Amino acid sequence: MNRLSVIVRDHPRFSVVSLVGDLDKLSVPQLEEDLTELMERGRVCLIIDATDLDFCDSTGIWVLLATLRRAYERNGWLRLAGVHGFLDRLLEVTKLRGAFPIDSDLGQSLRAVSDRSISALQ
Repeated sequence: MNRLSVIVRDHPRFSVVSLVGDLDKLSVPQLEEDLTELMERGRVCLIIDATDLDFCDSTGIWVLLATLRRAYERNGWLRLAGVHGFLDRLLEVTKLRGAFPIDSDLGQSLRAVSDRSISALQ
C-alpha cells in the first residue's frame, strides 16, 4: 500500500489537486480535510489529477462525489483528469462515470478550462 500524497496547485480561476498513491479508507480523511480547506478558502473550481493514483476503493469514489456536490452547491465545478486503473473500473461499475467531467490527462483538463468560460464547465 502506498501512502496518499495530495499536492495542491492554485491557479487564478481554479486549483489542481494531484493524488499520488492509494486513496482508500485510511487516506480518505486526509483528502477530505485538504478538500474542505480548499473550499473554505473559496477554491470551488477543482481539477482532480488521478494520473499517479495507484489505487482507489469505494470510499475514495464517495469523497470525490461529495466534493463534486459541494463544488456545485457553491457554483463551482470539479473535473477528473488521468482516470485509469482502479478508479476507472469503480466509476464504470458504479455507473458514476457520467457524474464527472473526465479528461484523459491534466493537459486536456487545463485546455478545457482555459478554452471555455467557467459557466460552460458547470
